[in-house]
Amino acid sequence: MIRYFSSALALKAFSLNAPTRRLYRMIGNHFGAKKRHRVSDLPIRVGRGELIVNLCRKYHVLDSGEKLLEVGTGWMHWYSLYLRIFYDCRITALDIWDNRQFSALKAGFGKLAQRYKEARISETVLNNLAVISRATSFAELYREIGIEYVIEPRGSLDQFADQSFDCILSMHVLEHVPTEYVTDLVRNMYRTLKPGKYTIHQIGIDDHLAHYDRKASQKQYLQYSDRTWKNLFENRVQYFNRLQMSEWLDAFRNAGFILEEKLVEATDIANLKVAARFADYSQEDLSCTILTLVYRKP
Repeated sequence: MIRYFSSALALKAFSLNAPTRRLYRMIGNHFGAKKRHRVSDLPIRVGRGELIVNLCRKYHVLDSGEKLLEVGTGWMHWYSLYLRIFYDCRITALDIWDNRQFSALKAGFGKLAQRYKEARISETVLNNLAVISRATSFAELYREIGIEYVIEPRGSLDQFADQSFDCILSMHVLEHVPTEYVTDLVRNMYRTLKPGKYTIHQIGIDDHLAHYDRKASQKQYLQYSDRTWKNLFENRVQYFNRLQMSEWLDAFRNAGFILEEKLVEATDIANLKVAARFADYSQEDLSCTILTLVYRKP
């Protein structure tokens, strides 16, 4: 658990003020660039991408020319672009700050293209990958593929008109939304989604500090009261809320969405001493680490 606590301390230090947070991002972008260029997590990215495509096929989520909003798009717009190579959709990619790395995008989709050539996938997909491969800048890629990139520091959807989108997507993003903003964000998803259309989300409910320490439980944070968590562990550079599965289900249901599918990944928490703050949650709720949700707007 030494790595768990030392990582929490370091992230807390980087969260002190605006200059330290900028320094954290500079260091992360510099030292993380080589790792992203290696795309060592390609199997995970492809697996999640295939899940999104399969869910879109199952529920007939997108038709040609329809509009997709990706909330939280990160270094390379991986998941919205992954959908784009299968569907001729228009993309709005929303971030709270510009963290794009074009070289990482090229490396990731270059490896994907090679993988798909060997798998003899459809010509349409390979042609779309070729368009990405030929692009020499984000601006060129956006023009060729059909992407609007939007920076909104609060992550708000207020700027978008009612019924703007045919699909709203996020992958491992909603857990980073401050708890006090969640209700408003989900309601805005409902407002900006067209009737009869779908929103798809995969939410990492696991303890992200445990990513630094294999000895820690994937739900290690269940041991700590709100006060202890806020004072010792919560940080602003890798913030994640501690909302559980039931709270996400409530947020979407209260906004008016209809649940179509729920996929749950879980871990064993039998040996974990759960804080009183989580005492009233079910075992199924507390053991959930990754939650995938498909909702429809009636």
